[in-house]
Amino acid sequence: MEFTKIFTTALTLSVLSVSPLFAATADQNQVGFITKSQKQMAVVGAEGKDIVFKNSSGKDVLKVTVPKAKVWLPAGDTAASLVDFSEITTEGNYQAYLNDEPIGHPIIIANNAFEDVTKASLKFFYFQRASTALTEEYAGIYARAAGHPDTDVKYHASTGKTDTEATFDGSKGWYDAGDYGKYIVNSGISTYTLLQLYQQNKEYFKKFNLNIPESKNDIPDILDEIRWNLDWMLTMQDDDGGVFHKLTTLKFSGTVMPEKDVAARYAIGKSVTASWNLAAVAALAAEIYSPYDKDFAVKCATAASKARIWALNNEAALFEQPAGVNTGTYSDGYPIDEEIWANTELYRISKNPVFADVFKKYPFKKFRWVLQSWQYTYALAAFTIATNPEIFDTDIQDSARACIFSLADTILNSLDNNGYGVPLLEEDFNWGSNSFAANKGMVLIHAYILSKEEKYLNAATAIIDYILGRNPLNISYLTGYGVNSAKNPHHRPSQADGIDEPIPGMLVGGPNYSANDCASKYVQYDAVARSYYDNSCSYATNEVAINWNAPFAYVVGSLQAISTTGKTYDIKTVPDHFMEVADGIKAKRNLQKQISVGSKLIIRNGAVQVQKTDRDGKIQYFNVSGKHIR
Repeated sequence: MEFTKIFTTALTLSVLSVSPLFAATADQNQVGFITKSQKQMAVVGAEGKDIVFKNSSGKDVLKVTVPKAKVWLPAGDTAASLVDFSEITTEGNYQAYLNDEPIGHPIIIANNAFEDVTKASLKFFYFQRASTALTEEYAGIYARAAGHPDTDVKYHASTGKTDTEATFDGSKGWYDAGDYGKYIVNSGISTYTLLQLYQQNKEYFKKFNLNIPESKNDIPDILDEIRWNLDWMLTMQDDDGGVFHKLTTLKFSGTVMPEKDVAARYAIGKSVTASWNLAAVAALAAEIYSPYDKDFAVKCATAASKARIWALNNEAALFEQPAGVNTGTYSDGYPIDEEIWANTELYRISKNPVFADVFKKYPFKKFRWVLQSWQYTYALAAFTIATNPEIFDTDIQDSARACIFSLADTILNSLDNNGYGVPLLEEDFNWGSNSFAANKGMVLIHAYILSKEEKYLNAATAIIDYILGRNPLNISYLTGYGVNSAKNPHHRPSQADGIDEPIPGMLVGGPNYSANDCASKYVQYDAVARSYYDNSCSYATNEVAINWNAPFAYVVGSLQAISTTGKTYDIKTVPDHFMEVADGIKAKRNLQKQISVGSKLIIRNGAVQVQKTDRDGKIQYFNVSGKHIR
């Protein structure tokens, strides 16, 4: 792309032109700024002096006096000044100067400044595909052979299966992180986040080309990519409706390419949290995919119902790592938030009051609201409730909005007396600190959708600026993007493929003051935002993961989509009674009886129904709870 070539050349010239003896420094987003967005850089050592911004012709376009320097605690005792140059709204290349010396990196301002990183962060999921070869046409130099077909997956004893010779087809799905495991719980929040990105920005993403094998069909590429993982998630549902917790080998593989990891793969455990995750994601997917593939929508709706019924009847089925297994655990001893989330998604698409009973069982306003993660999914329910005001009761809406704005305003408050303009606290710099940043951005985007207040959009922009370079280490944490980007992620394909540059578009974990691997020697307790080691040996600071890339893609993609279309999500409602799903043990028995020879699930009159043909050829219709429909 021509824009990328110009950008790369400009960056190279800048690095060569900056004098190493120059005292003042500037940290900034190294990729680019959207034309009409907030634009800031953190400058150290220039308080009270004037910074002049010049265009590519050398003409002065803006002069800013550097404000008072302030300490941002995670950066230690280095005081920085936040210099705002948002007044520059003309596309082009710029450079900041202090005393006629260039400071910081070249500044790229463009209407589509975030488009390439949005594509790269979504294309990451294609590079994480299991059970398929990545061809040169779509993967370029990162083409690789197929690994982990997962067509004959064994059942570990922890699943409750007694036939040691039995297998099932658990193909497709995304590798979870730097390893080759596939985990339902982490897939849940990752898939939901990407579905939300599409749901809230359909106009932008309908024609978004990711250059994946499905790009020539009539379905948006982002939905095709998500479908690869949804197809796998559905294979993990047992006949009784419960969902296996993970699909992995018994031990992590070595640093090899996927096709070299040939150890036996197992479905391991069956858990209530995995079941609730599938119920939530499949419910949302049923609505989103209905215009493109009604049969698949029915399949998702049915799976969501069955998973919910199983989870309600197996509340104590918490996952415990079996002896002899040492792959990722994703154990969660408190499944109530997942139950709320799943029933919220089911109620949104069906308006079936039985799903709203969860709000009587667990009053929404009584919970302590925390940032979303694979362990804590209350906020995911709040996102859905708050953006669908015509569906949920007023008091529940109020609680959901209170959750979002409480979190968002707390994030905004952390910007006070903050020289880097980064809404992160010292305690955020733990394992996967960049995911904390991205998930905060997701909260801020929702606050903006609900309020249309620019302060929330600006704070979300600041988070992207931090990830892409406005940080004390002057590093872009997204591989392949920025003058000084992460080069050595803990990611088996990138480590084993023999290619110097890692796969682009991967968000590494980031600074971690609790690092206990090879990065431990870089931990700085008095400057936690510097506790980072760009080395593949450091899983604690440099691993990648789908649940880290997903919120980054959500935030950067939402910012670009909002700017491009000039629109935010329409929060009216989804169509009435999109579907009805089963409830309770009786419904489960009825559903099992109806879905047999001579019966099939269809979408009719906007709802999922069972079409049953008797021996005489007479057709009758039932809802999935077994009630006859005339």
